Amino acid sequence: MEHTLRRLLLTFFLNLLAALPLSAMTVAQKDLAFPVNSQELLKREIHYFIKMLSPRKVTVQYPDLAELDSLDLLKRKAVGIVVSKSVYVVNKPVGFFDDKQLLDEKYMAHVLGDQSLKRVGPETFLVTVPGAKGYSYKLRAFFDADDVSTLPSSKITRAVTAAKNLDVISKGASLIMLREHTNFTGGPEAGVSVSSFIPLKEDRTLVITYNLWALKRGVMESKKIKENFVNEVEAVRKLQDSFQIP
Repeated sequence: MEHTLRRLLLTFFLNLLAALPLSAMTVAQKDLAFPVNSQELLKREIHYFIKMLSPRKVTVQYPDLAELDSLDLLKRKAVGIVVSKSVYVVNKPVGFFDDKQLLDEKYMAHVLGDQSLKRVGPETFLVTVPGAKGYSYKLRAFFDADDVSTLPSSKITRAVTAAKNLDVISKGASLIMLREHTNFTGGPEAGVSVSSFIPLKEDRTLVITYNLWALKRGVMESKKIKENFVNEVEAVRKLQDSFQIP
């Protein structure tokens, strides 16, 4: 059973990778609260932090980050929590990243790579990972911006507010997106991602993303989780760069 879960989770992350070779320079950071260095990021670097902890340690070591937990992941039993932060620059103006574009099915399909999706609600999608060991999960997305807010509950509102406070620069975000990943038929238990889209230059957008993922204990070794996370971030940035509005 454990071997099967390990294989499913590995498949989940690998399906997010781009098919072409990746060349971005990734720079690991030692602290979750690492400063945002815009000059280095404009050189196409990706800065990141990742760590796997017990739910209790997340609450103790990163109480502010725990506020992002709109799914009560930290209350689950027999799970490990992957805490991560990634920061990079996309070659797109910040106006590209609005709620309509980020929920556009063509854009989402492009960024998801080989995974397929089907809209099942205004802000809800069923995502399917292909293959012999394929599985599905539910993806919900919510937004907060000056001209739009789709935050449906106090937990999600609290999570978005917390994201603004984790990095001072996020207070200037044009839009903040929160995504909930649930109802997995294989792979992870569930996950929450919060991304801030911040104008940096006329045609450059800074993206700061925090993740909390609940995984069954022993599913994967921490080294493999780190490698897959870095590859995923590189792939997503590459796919965001390459998307063209028809």
